[in-house]
Amino acid sequence: MILALLLVAQPLAADCTQERAALSAAADVIESRYVLAEFARKSATTLRERTSSGAFDKHCDDPKAFAQFMTKQLRTVMTDDHVYVEYAPHSSAHGEDDWLEKWRQGAPARGHGVKTVQRLDSNIAYLHITDFYDYEMAEQAFSSAFTLASSSDALILDLRGNPGGSPETAWPLQWSFMEPGSQMPLRREKRSGLEPDRQEPKITWPRYGAQRPLAILLDQTSFSAPEAVAYSLQAQGRAVVIGSPSGGGAHMLGEGAALPGGWKIGVPEMRPFSPHTGSNWERTGVIPDIEASKKDAIAAAQKWISHQLETKKAASKTETAP
Repeated sequence: MILALLLVAQPLAADCTQERAALSAAADVIESRYVLAEFARKSATTLRERTSSGAFDKHCDDPKAFAQFMTKQLRTVMTDDHVYVEYAPHSSAHGEDDWLEKWRQGAPARGHGVKTVQRLDSNIAYLHITDFYDYEMAEQAFSSAFTLASSSDALILDLRGNPGGSPETAWPLQWSFMEPGSQMPLRREKRSGLEPDRQEPKITWPRYGAQRPLAILLDQTSFSAPEAVAYSLQAQGRAVVIGSPSGGGAHMLGEGAALPGGWKIGVPEMRPFSPHTGSNWERTGVIPDIEASKKDAIAAAQKWISHQLETKKAASKTETAP
């Protein structure tokens, strides 16, 4: 009788059949789509083995918690912080889910990505960009920011606290600091080989050009799109990077893939690389030229820029001397 009561008192284990079906489909997506083919096969095998052993039989009574749990697990298995699982049964077929829509809705309150534009001493412009919203959303804010910065002698581009966003916005930002007709700053490849080079963008705001000193501030919270900007400009010698290593997310997501049960998975399907280095910043982050703490980074940038301006001024005097 006592044993029977104890058995009745035990909570029933959650049925994880649906979750296991979703993970089986996720393994197939990873194996067929993930940008690094050999690593994709190994990751898919590991996922299948752990699913069969019951290692992921957690949160099976809470679809959103299960998605968060599996996002963390997959990022550990794959060592790629771009991969994600989400529960979005009512989202569009293209993976435009709740969190992405909420992020977009917050654009006006975040200046459409432009947090700060100001003029520092010695006519140094300071521009802090915290998000790369869709180009159509960010264009006017970027135009206003670059108009204000256009008459400065040098610029500090602060990309700290920037988790990424649209490559379509990061791309023209890179070219804002390059001369028209320059070599492509980044190329891209899939499993099938090199992708066609993207077209040089039409810059609709005042182009800053390639002659004035440019310092880019990064830290661990700079991830994905801002890393692309910093890495490409650093690799071609256009900018100096100051701060601490960035988050290390180079791989580029494809469209979200639907999984059974209302979950979706996002898997990186392309990798960018610099033609100057032949590599990218995946896992390593963008390594700063000058290390500086969060509180000292702006001062370190001002010091570097001041030296550049003084050197340029001295060289100009020498060239014009009789």
